[in-house]
Amino acid sequence: MGFLDLRLQPWIRNLLTRSLAIVPSLIVALIGGSAGAGKLIIIASMILSFELPFALIPLLKFTSSKTKMGEHANSTLIAVATWIIGSLIMTINIYYLITGFIKLILHSHLKLVAAVFLGIFGFSSMAVYLSGILYLVFRKNKEATHLLALTTPGSRQMTNESESLPREDIVSMQLPPRKDAVDLD
Repeated sequence: MGFLDLRLQPWIRNLLTRSLAIVPSLIVALIGGSAGAGKLIIIASMILSFELPFALIPLLKFTSSKTKMGEHANSTLIAVATWIIGSLIMTINIYYLITGFIKLILHSHLKLVAAVFLGIFGFSSMAVYLSGILYLVFRKNKEATHLLALTTPGSRQMTNESESLPREDIVSMQLPPRKDAVDLD
């Protein structure tokens, strides 16, 4: 099941995934004690805040897109509110990332040459990071490709088949059965 197409019993899969998540943290806690666990939490929070824009921006764009979500897209008011809140969170994270890096350079006991090279490398990396975020924000939405539109014969006739033919891997996917209004009662 999933990306690796492993066929495991659910309890074995749950045990394996939970172990992969818990064992490294347990090792750090046993070796480093409570101070090690505290540092691990801080490091994990820093990594998650660094990755946040790369998950949040596509989510906001996807849920606000009329092309992809159709009638289920966020209203303009909800879209504006979520973009403002998301932008504030990302701005605060980027601010703390930059100020933390500047404090690291200024208060480290590195030689001047090492501090300069660290600064050049760090600020270049931040420029690449910020440009990646800006790319995600200003990237144009592509035309929607609906999975069900590629798999049902009736909807295939509605689209122009000369533009795009269904891929074999998509056509052979097992989709969940549709629930009719009668089934919901």
